[in-house]
Amino acid sequence: MILQRSEAFYGRAEVRAGRPALRLVEGAQYLTRVPHLDKVPVIFDAAGRMVPESLDHHSGDRTPTWQTTEWPEGQGPVTDEAPDGPYLYVGAIHPHYGHFVINTLARFWPLLDLDGEGLRPTLLCHGPGLDANWSATPFIPEILGRLGLSVMDLASFGRPMRIRTLLVPQAALQQDDYAFPVLADLCREIGRGYYAPGEVDADPQPVYLSKARLTHGVRRFANEEAVTEVLAANGVRIVHPELLSFPEQVRLFARHRVILGANGSAFHTLLFAPPGRRVIAIADRLKLSATYRLIDLITGTQAHYYYPVGTSSHVGEGFTVNFVLREPGTVAAELLDKIARIDSLREGDLRTDPGAWHLSPTIPPLPRRPGGVLERLRGMLPGLG
Repeated sequence: MILQRSEAFYGRAEVRAGRPALRLVEGAQYLTRVPHLDKVPVIFDAAGRMVPESLDHHSGDRTPTWQTTEWPEGQGPVTDEAPDGPYLYVGAIHPHYGHFVINTLARFWPLLDLDGEGLRPTLLCHGPGLDANWSATPFIPEILGRLGLSVMDLASFGRPMRIRTLLVPQAALQQDDYAFPVLADLCREIGRGYYAPGEVDADPQPVYLSKARLTHGVRRFANEEAVTEVLAANGVRIVHPELLSFPEQVRLFARHRVILGANGSAFHTLLFAPPGRRVIAIADRLKLSATYRLIDLITGTQAHYYYPVGTSSHVGEGFTVNFVLREPGTVAAELLDKIARIDSLREGDLRTDPGAWHLSPTIPPLPRRPGGVLERLRGMLPGLG
C-alpha cells in the first residue's frame, strides 16, 4: 500500500457559530500600497489604529497574509474626503482563483442580508482599478454577476482617503484558523444557478482534476499523467479545470458522484456545489493546510486525503515545487480501489491501517445558523433598511 491516509492538518480548523463581526467605523482611513514594502495597509480608524476586522491573516497567531498593519512611515495626515455615503470594505481583489474565493469572497457575506429595496453600500476594495483587464480572470465578473454586481461596482482610490462611514466585515474564513458557515451559504447562493436539482449526483462516472496541462504554478505531481492514463483506461473521466468556465466547473462538482485529484485551489469549487460531495485527494505532504479541513466542514464534504509514500521533489520547470510519484501505477490502482469503496472508505482505511487513528482530529458538529447580522444596523444608516 503506497497511499497513506492522512487526517492531520497544520494550523487550526475551528468552525465558529453565528455570523462574523461587522464593525461600523466612522472617519476610517483608507491608504494605498506602500511601494517599499509592496504591501497594502489595513484599514485604520480616525485615531490611526488598525481596524482588526480588515486584516487577512493565517493561523491562530494572526500572521498577516498580505498587508502591513502599521501606519506607514512618512505617511502624513489623510485630508482628502471620499464622496458621501456608506461603504462596505471587501478587502483585496485577488486575481488568483483560490485566494479570490477564500480571501476576497469571505468579506461579501453581508450582501446576503440586504433585501434589495434600499441603497446598497459602495463596495470599497484594494484592487486593480477601473482600467483593469478582467479577461485573464473571467471568474471574477462571473461570480460578481451572480450577486447582481459587476466589476464597475468595485470602488478603489488611487490616493489615501478619509471615509465618513465604513462597514468593515470580519472575514468569514481565515486561512488555517477558522470559518463561519455563512461563507458556504454565500457561495451556494452563487453556484446553485449553474445546475438543476435533478442533476446532483446524476453522473456516476468518477472525475479526476488534472494539472498536467498547466505550464506554471506552485505545486504539481510531475508524472501525474502516468496515473491519469491508467485511470482513464478504467473509466475515470480526466478533466483539466483551467479549460472549463467557472459555471462548467460548478456543474461538474454537482453532477459527479466522486471527484479526485491532487489537492489545490480547484477543490475550493466545493464551496459553490451542493453539500455532501465526495472527494479523494492526493496530497504532496502528510500534514495538510487546515484550510482544506475548514472547507470540508462547512460544505459537508466527505473528503479523503492520501500521501503517496516515497514521493520525491525538485524545483524548476515553471513550478515552485515538482513532486514525483515513486510508483504512479500503484497509485492509480489504489485510487481505483478507493473509488469502488467510497461509501465506506474511511472505516475500511482505518481497519486496514489502525495507526492512522492518531492522525484523526476531533471534528465538532456544525453550529446553528442565526438570522441576519445587518438587522441591528437598520436605522443607523440611510439606505440599509
